Amino acid sequence: MKFLDLFKGILKGKSRYEKIEGYCILTLIVGAIMLSTGIGLTIITPKGISAILAMLGSLISFLATAALLFVWLFKELQGE
Repeated sequence: MKFLDLFKGILKGKSRYEKIEGYCILTLIVGAIMLSTGIGLTIITPKGISAILAMLGSLISFLATAALLFVWLFKELQGE
């Protein structure tokens, strides 16, 4: 139950930018978990779903990080 409360705390924000920041962080965590799972499954076989999972996880992590940087930039430019 405390695990779900942690995610609820991340997604609650005072402003629109803080809420988007929470979603970006949550997406970054999901991408990192997918990347780690894909790399771990590569031990069994380097082809197929494990490679796809690792590549998709790295793509999601990269996009979430880029989005988080833009959110921080817009947040600074707006002066919040």
